[in-house]
Amino acid sequence: MNAVLGGMKYRKRLLLCMIALLCGIFMAKAQTFGSVLTLNRNHTVSVSARFHDADDVYLIGSLAVEIKRSNIFTMLKINKVLGKDNKVSLDDEDDSVWTYTSKPLPSDFYTYAFDVDGVDTLDKSNANQVRDVDTWYNWFIIPGGVGDYYADRSNVDHGKVEAVWYPSRLSGLPRRRMMVYTPPRYDRARRYPVLYLLHGSGGDEKSWLTLGRVAQIMDNMIAEHKCQPMIVVMPNEIADRAATPGEDPYNNTPAKGMAIESMFGTVETAFLPEVVNYIDRHYPTLADKAHRAIAGLSLGGMHALYISANNPQSFDYVGLFSAQVDNKFASPDHLRKIRQTGNQVSVLGDLIPALSRKGLGRQAVQIKQYVDSGHVEIYDSLDAKLQQQFAVAPKLYYIAIGSSDFLLKDNNALCAKLAAAHYPYVYNPSEGGHEWSNWRKYLLDFLPRLFKE
Repeated sequence: MNAVLGGMKYRKRLLLCMIALLCGIFMAKAQTFGSVLTLNRNHTVSVSARFHDADDVYLIGSLAVEIKRSNIFTMLKINKVLGKDNKVSLDDEDDSVWTYTSKPLPSDFYTYAFDVDGVDTLDKSNANQVRDVDTWYNWFIIPGGVGDYYADRSNVDHGKVEAVWYPSRLSGLPRRRMMVYTPPRYDRARRYPVLYLLHGSGGDEKSWLTLGRVAQIMDNMIAEHKCQPMIVVMPNEIADRAATPGEDPYNNTPAKGMAIESMFGTVETAFLPEVVNYIDRHYPTLADKAHRAIAGLSLGGMHALYISANNPQSFDYVGLFSAQVDNKFASPDHLRKIRQTGNQVSVLGDLIPALSRKGLGRQAVQIKQYVDSGHVEIYDSLDAKLQQQFAVAPKLYYIAIGSSDFLLKDNNALCAKLAAAHYPYVYNPSEGGHEWSNWRKYLLDFLPRLFKE
């Protein structure tokens, strides 16, 4: 009997050792050994990373996007040099060391990571890390241009950023969080203008700080007297979240790229009574239209568009960065389909409760609740609302979009609408697409235009 038990224990230990060995082999492929990223004097970037037994290694992130953009005309080399999608293939020197040297790149803030046989892998030699939606990247800055505004400079005064929890009436979220930047030499005896800065559908209240480099941009531009000292408020614009993933007491799911639940007016309707009023009560603001600005990227641009259109006496400066100006989810046809699907799931959920509590079924019921909340009317009659908003025109109505942005057509249509009605606006067309490289530059262009007496 003891011999039988001993044999079973031996086989069990052997099986566990084999599993551990296999896991170790898999993890070894996803580990970086001696990874080095070098910024060369001529603004090229060299990468040298050791991955044992890897078959394919790619660079991913905005670095890969810019490398592909800089190589777009070298068509003879494109299959050899460039990976598919937004990946850049590294060269295998000796079956373990993978290298790549780029062409000279523009000054900017860059993110990168490695795709090692399909596994996203960080550079462990670089402590600078940032999350974009649900993917983590390393980052670096190439100086000598706009990148200088994204860097922490030791020779300038710095403002402060605090995380602020405020009471909310949004369903299931009794408190929500926003990040608030106050400028250098902040003095509560003085009153300040306010910029409300909104993130996109895959982001949260920290996105403009981490990927957008807002604190650094504000510090550096104020130091150079290129913009007014101001308070910058960055709320969470996701309707079913109170805060960034991992710091939200009500929602422990990972970030996702699409935020359909935020396209039915709930967040926009709550913006003035909850966010703006809280800021005016707790900070020394100049609480009038002339000293308030609102701007946002993508989904945040759509929110800025409709918040300002529905509250024409509240914001004298409006910024739409790659804005999602046409909310197709709030069209009558889509609303009808959402209600129909939600009702069907609810009926089936009475028979099979798990159907309406998990996955797509739960999402369908939840989205129907947002539709039925009575806030979708904020998207109605935009032409009439714009007419009222421009009766006393905002001091700045700013639209910026990239030439390869998938929202270019919709933004051009909005510009045509404004021009046809003789509404004044500023248009900033740029190269590139739907990307942080553009949104940071739009902010650099937008800030000096604000709160000029």
